[in-house]
Amino acid sequence: MLVISSLVPSINSSASGAILISSQYLIPIFLAMIFAAALLSSRTRIPHIIVLVIFGIGLSFLSFIGLDFVNVSGFRIDPRLIINFVIPPLIFEAMMKVNYKQFKTVRISALLLATAGVVISTFVAGFLLMYVAGLSFAVSFLFAALISPTDPAIVIEIFKKLRVPKGLSTLMEFEASFNDATGLIIFSSILAVVLGVSSNNGSGDGISNLIGESEHFAIVFLGGAAVGLGIAIATNKLHSLMNDPFSETALTIATVFGSVVLANSLGVSGLVAVAVAGLYFGNITVKREAYMSLKVRTTVFNFWEIIAFLANSAAFLYLGVSMNVLSIGQNIGLIILAFGIIFLARVTSTYPILSIVSKFTREKIPSTWRHIVVLGGMRGALSVALVASLPNEDISSNLKNLIATLTFGVVLLSLIIQYIGLTKYVKKVFPPEVE
Repeated sequence: MLVISSLVPSINSSASGAILISSQYLIPIFLAMIFAAALLSSRTRIPHIIVLVIFGIGLSFLSFIGLDFVNVSGFRIDPRLIINFVIPPLIFEAMMKVNYKQFKTVRISALLLATAGVVISTFVAGFLLMYVAGLSFAVSFLFAALISPTDPAIVIEIFKKLRVPKGLSTLMEFEASFNDATGLIIFSSILAVVLGVSSNNGSGDGISNLIGESEHFAIVFLGGAAVGLGIAIATNKLHSLMNDPFSETALTIATVFGSVVLANSLGVSGLVAVAVAGLYFGNITVKREAYMSLKVRTTVFNFWEIIAFLANSAAFLYLGVSMNVLSIGQNIGLIILAFGIIFLARVTSTYPILSIVSKFTREKIPSTWRHIVVLGGMRGALSVALVASLPNEDISSNLKNLIATLTFGVVLLSLIIQYIGLTKYVKKVFPPEVE
């Protein structure tokens, strides 16, 4: 049996014949997988992050043949590391590249999709899962909350290859970056409601309690934005006092994780904080030569591109490794129904918002853009990290296993079906030779 253990310094064979691999080999294995995925992606044109999901699923299959490479006794991945360590660099790197002038042309649409869109999608999906799929309130709304945030990684990679209009790319990058934070806040609120109802032996109205969480949502969201803005302004001043690529790159690292840690410690959203800090950094700090020279700017941007690439790779490999393909196969009918409901919720939250914005504001979102925004709402690693973070002591194992199975299955279908649909539609609407 293959086991990963942090207690041995090298590869050894135990008395029972087990092969023990030290945790120091995890990084070389991870880097080898990234290289292999990039190589395979260049030959097949499949995004490397999807290839990494496939690799991760392959690793998860090892447990079925007696090679326990996934659930190891000496090494476990804390899902909070994904939320607080892997997701923030992705958000910061995406937001620092958002051009504010371009953002102004779609700012109302982007903000509404990233906030109201996630709320609407969660409620629509939650009610449909209750009354159509026949699931309980806890399963329906916890699953709806953790699956509603979209993942920008695949969409951004498709857009880089197919060269869509920058306004559309900005709209989707901003939405995906901010709705991760919105989804996390909603998920935390619903989890508090579910645990409150459970502690009262099922008494109380879960829906009413959920509506009552709106004030908490506003405080957490706006509080996170305030923390991110405050840290960005403070570090902006510090950038003006130095002109060294390495020192200033280190300062941006402190900005990212300082925003997350401070916001979380104050009980507000760390992901909103890092998104606001990234937007400020990319449009204020970077643009002023007095604060950041061209040499420093180039170094910082190159550094965060590499970090984002590695973080994306880690997130999607984690997604694949976490999947229980056997459980997905056993519940495929319910998963397909859940996927249809989640996609319908995306439709009912996206089209009305973009139609209203186009009608009553100066932002005119073409119908082709609306279709791409709907198709581009793919789910990813954040959803898997959230389901893994459900507390074992407060959530029954059967309930958690069902939510996990639905999450893995819907994420997998989303990556396959929506990726194919989005790629074909974008190629049709924006041929390669057209900007």
